[in-house]
Amino acid sequence: MIRKYFTIDEVNQLIPQLEHHFRKLLLNKKEMAKLSLRLKKVGVEAPMLENFEPDPRLEVQKIQMEFSQNYLEFKNHLLAVESMGGRIKDLELGRVEFFAKEQDKYSLLTWQLGVTEVAHSEDIPISLLKETSDDSRLSPTEGMAPPPLQSGRFSW
Repeated sequence: MIRKYFTIDEVNQLIPQLEHHFRKLLLNKKEMAKLSLRLKKVGVEAPMLENFEPDPRLEVQKIQMEFSQNYLEFKNHLLAVESMGGRIKDLELGRVEFFAKEQDKYSLLTWQLGVTEVAHSEDIPISLLKETSDDSRLSPTEGMAPPPLQSGRFSW
């Protein structure tokens, strides 16, 4: 996977799109949590993310479908942020990192929901920047969405 490197101006131009996607992500997450609670109140677990069996009760089916729709929207907003070249670092804070390269120095540019400009972070050692599809060595994925799955189900 070839990594794209950004300038501060390029990331600043993405901020309106990032704000849109993060606001939608947080709304979808909040709605899924509400729907999960509604399902638990009627004795049903949150639906499997794929190929779940609909409950025979019409009201439960409606909630399950709302949950699935919110999950699909959530996933699409995550993918949109990633397709712009960002790595979500903290969903709750709306924090995203972008790789930057200026001359022979590599760094991370960080943006957070509610902030009008990107912040420049410390330089990254070149040894951590091997062209690979696995960027997990650069930083932990804590706070990354979607929430961890347990037996194929969301755990809210």
